[in-house]
Amino acid sequence: MQEEVILKESIFINQYDGDSDIIQSHIDHIVKFDKGRVVSNQGGYQSNNITFGFQDLISFAQKSLSSINIKTKLDTFWLNINKGSDFNHPHIHDVSVWSAVYYHKVCCEKATLNFHHLVPTLYSQYYCYVPQEKSMVFFKGTIPHSVSPCQEHEHERISIAMNFLCI
Repeated sequence: MQEEVILKESIFINQYDGDSDIIQSHIDHIVKFDKGRVVSNQGGYQSNNITFGFQDLISFAQKSLSSINIKTKLDTFWLNINKGSDFNHPHIHDVSVWSAVYYHKVCCEKATLNFHHLVPTLYSQYYCYVPQEKSMVFFKGTIPHSVSPCQEHEHERISIAMNFLCI
């Protein structure tokens, strides 16, 4: 498990080394049977909460959180598929203690995951992460975050977002 530490008590990144073909088969099944929903997404596809599959990915996420002495149980997770102009507005996952985003497919360095200050009107600085395929970004669920569009219409980004509760 290789990790990049940004601010370990708030944000860190691990590289998933599992089988991406299995994850792709789960994604194909979800897209076929789930019409999706709109929450913080502007365009794109966001599945309803997923209740099956992805066991290896979930286990990897829990082991990663355990490596910083946080014991968790999965609360919710869902699939995101965005094209070039699709994005996610700034939001938080206030129910969860920790959140994670697994990047199954990335398109380019313009489509960043952005972490914002809790009080953006007083402090506008934010951190942008350029996702890499098979990376998983962990962060406290109360950190405001958004996803930028890349504006390349033929591009596609696929991620899986998760929320974890402490036990």
